[in-house]
Amino acid sequence: MVNTLVRLFRRWPAVEAFLMRFLGRFTTWPVDDFDRSFRPPAPMSMPPAEFEMSFMKLHAEGRFDEMWEMIAEDAQHSWGGREMFIHDMPRLGDDTELLDVQVLNVEVLESWTDSRHDRTYSNVAQMVLRYRVREHWKDWTLDRQVHLIPAAGGWRTLFYPTNTKSGAGSR
Repeated sequence: MVNTLVRLFRRWPAVEAFLMRFLGRFTTWPVDDFDRSFRPPAPMSMPPAEFEMSFMKLHAEGRFDEMWEMIAEDAQHSWGGREMFIHDMPRLGDDTELLDVQVLNVEVLESWTDSRHDRTYSNVAQMVLRYRVREHWKDWTLDRQVHLIPAAGGWRTLFYPTNTKSGAGSR
């Protein structure tokens, strides 16, 4: 009888989800086994360097709304929300072009303390990146260290807002 009801309500996903959660409270099945087929798949974890390259590509393309999901929760709170992030996110000027980003070094640290924000994290990917930028007629290179933390089956960047609105976010 329960299976018949479940099949009937599968036409309405919200009702089905409610029923699965409700009925799950009265079973002895482990929660993971009970509604395994109703959960969205976990995000695929990509290597830290690939994650950072994707983040920088979105930044160069001005796709800030998509970048938001890649930022660690601590850093999101510092931005004050998605809309503030999109509004205040430093943009590349019309005369500025990101020519290249190279990952020089990746190291996963058992523990790392962000002294600027007084927080300690575990299993942190610490990377040194080299950015090559052209501004007007001048090319310049900048090396920067960034940190990613594990979250939601993948990585999230500790991309905090800067004190000034010129330049990229502090990491």
